[in-house]
Amino acid sequence: MAAPEVTSSVTPPAPGWAKPFPRAERIFPWLVGGSVLLMTAFVIGWLYLGGQNVPTDSHATTPAAFSAEVATFAKRYGGPGGRVYVPPGTDAYMLAIRYSWYPEIVLQSGTRYRIWLSSGDALHGFSLVGGGQNLNLEVEPNHAMGAWITVGKPGRYLIVCNEYCGLGHQHMKGHIVVVSPEVMRTRLQALALPKAGGSSSSTSGGAAPGALQLRVLGNTLAFDKKTLAARAGKVTITLVNPSPIPHDVAIKGSGVDVKGAIVTAGGRSTVTAVLKPGTYVVYCSVPGHAEAGMRATLTVKQ
Repeated sequence: MAAPEVTSSVTPPAPGWAKPFPRAERIFPWLVGGSVLLMTAFVIGWLYLGGQNVPTDSHATTPAAFSAEVATFAKRYGGPGGRVYVPPGTDAYMLAIRYSWYPEIVLQSGTRYRIWLSSGDALHGFSLVGGGQNLNLEVEPNHAMGAWITVGKPGRYLIVCNEYCGLGHQHMKGHIVVVSPEVMRTRLQALALPKAGGSSSSTSGGAAPGALQLRVLGNTLAFDKKTLAARAGKVTITLVNPSPIPHDVAIKGSGVDVKGAIVTAGGRSTVTAVLKPGTYVVYCSVPGHAEAGMRATLTVKQ
């Protein structure tokens, strides 16, 4: 049986149809190749010369060890309002903990600093807004990373967490304060003077006789008690903090607003105030902690 004849609706080209590419089509591959080489060179050059590079200073640590470094740093350079004034040429330390950045550091404008960052609990994101910076870093437990920055004009610049870290993630904000060299000099000279005694302190000893005592529950953001009671007069509350997370104890209400020192890893924060009959809030003043549940009610009776 003869094979059927196959026909096509497409007419084959006549002999001699192949012709050289037009000039525009010959140039196009060279333009593509040149663009690829240019972009490759730009990416490699930006990697080595760009100011956005992530820090290369890092070392292994633990939440407890890094918290101890932060506590020593904050105690040495701590000033009014819980701010820490960092002398030029000194490394700064900042701990990320749900849902706060501790401590609030004060830097001198136009000065290059290295800030060591680590987390005490979960993965966090460090994003500095303003100050002429474009710094976005992942901050994780058991790793300390040294970020080099040169801050700009005096002001108060926002730090936010850009990694979801829990239900209070949206409250995780902190600040870096930038001051002029004159202000920094004045503050550092004042910090070198002996500090007068106040109504709050941190201590490793026991609570005073008759004082109220609270305890942080492990590594959580919670006190072991939700209610406290005392008689009117001089009231002392001591907070025992066994965790690497920084905490303090504070009393607020009826015109009273006093705070104890921020302590970590076995430290005790003590606050004393003369209280009239009424209801007061006892809380941790570290940003985000009271909102997360570190609050108790103190009832004072005659």
